[in-house]
Amino acid sequence: MSVVGLETEYGVFVTGLEPGQRVPDPISLSEAVVQAVEAPGTTWDYADEHPLVDARGTVLPRRVAHPDLLTDEVRQANRLLGNGGRSYVDHAHPEWSGPEVLTASDAVTWDRAGDRIHTLAAQRAAERTGLRIHLVKNTTDNKGRSYGCHENYLLPRSLPFELIVEQFPGHLASRVVVCGAGRVGLGQQGQDPGFQTSQRADFFERLVGLETTVRRPLVNTRDEPHADEREYRRLHVITGDATLNQVATLVKVGSAQLVLQAIRAGARVPQPSDPVAAMCTFSRDPSCRVRVPCTDGQARTAVELQRLWWEQAQQVAGSPDTIADASLVLEHWGRILDDLDVDPMRCADRVDWVTKLRLLEAVRARHGCGWDDPRLSALDLRYADLTEGLFDRLETGGAVQRLVGDDQVSRAMTQPPRQTRAWLRGTLLSRFAPHVVAANWDRISLATPTGVATLHLTSPLVGGEQEWRSRLESVDGPLALVELWKSLGWDSSSSI
Repeated sequence: MSVVGLETEYGVFVTGLEPGQRVPDPISLSEAVVQAVEAPGTTWDYADEHPLVDARGTVLPRRVAHPDLLTDEVRQANRLLGNGGRSYVDHAHPEWSGPEVLTASDAVTWDRAGDRIHTLAAQRAAERTGLRIHLVKNTTDNKGRSYGCHENYLLPRSLPFELIVEQFPGHLASRVVVCGAGRVGLGQQGQDPGFQTSQRADFFERLVGLETTVRRPLVNTRDEPHADEREYRRLHVITGDATLNQVATLVKVGSAQLVLQAIRAGARVPQPSDPVAAMCTFSRDPSCRVRVPCTDGQARTAVELQRLWWEQAQQVAGSPDTIADASLVLEHWGRILDDLDVDPMRCADRVDWVTKLRLLEAVRARHGCGWDDPRLSALDLRYADLTEGLFDRLETGGAVQRLVGDDQVSRAMTQPPRQTRAWLRGTLLSRFAPHVVAANWDRISLATPTGVATLHLTSPLVGGEQEWRSRLESVDGPLALVELWKSLGWDSSSSI
């Protein structure tokens, strides 16, 4: 089984201010959005935050850590929700962390649910504050700042981290043509005219490292599994763009799951000689024809590198422990690669950078403008503006493919996924909300008549609906829940 979770930091800004009206600071604006989320939930428990532990076997001294790394010291709006996810302020952005799921298809569903939850929250915040608040799903403000759309993959601790560093960067560097969000402007500040396939590519500076906001690495080494550290590690992937196309999100997540499974199974493919430079090169080539030198002496395009991993993924997709939607992921991934090879515009209904480029080229043809025209930058921003809903109109109108329907998304806004501990955690948060003191991914603390009891859920694979629904039928309060825990051989301080 391959457990995965997505995190999205949203851009947020206001328009329509009156002359002389003070521009709200981004932290206050973000807190207004998160505080407007209407869902059962509880305060976040920081007890298991260990942001300075490095997968290379060291712990970064707190005195030399960049302040952005000290996530265990930040006490901004932060809630765990009944649908299994987390809504909080990360520095100066509203952020949604989706619940643990087993498939890329479920990742798409709860990713879209998070977008809907926070779009509605932004609308409520606007009504309360009298401000015109925009929530944007992108990863750069084109003024030198980038914010993340992170992926998390649970891996066995037995898989050597050095092997991930050796093999995974080639996939991360080349996938920008498959699941990039597209960007008007080149360079960290977007100072040079042009268009590229990825919003994040220009912000990476090295191969391996612990940081996420400065000197960004392709392979992040944060070793914070949110699970039994003896058995698991969590690979925190920070290179991805925030995608709106459901197919692009499916392939982004599913291809990474399959590539990591292939690496565990022994797959080895040639890597770009300089993966960091290769990602930038590939991003700046919407034709998908530029080649970079690889470790075997050959030069390859991004599509050719992706094809190598697609072939390896095919070989492991039939194994008993593969992801349940492997066939769907391989089908969409392979079709995207086929179409990129012929004409990238054939992917306009599935891949965000191509969808966006089609819109931009229509404006360029109509007005005869170059890439430095501000109307193009404005359209780039509008595409990602969830409040304005341009992408929703494209999707509703059939211009892009849809995998998950509105009914599924609506359910995911309030219901947790059924196959991981997110179901038990979310169900307990909703059912016992008045008694829950605090919670995080792997613990829930409840007030009982005899004191506060903390229930631990250290395995993401334990706590699904099938094994727990019948057990909870006779539980009528927090004390009975603790007694159930004990009857199964656990106590309020042991792990399940």
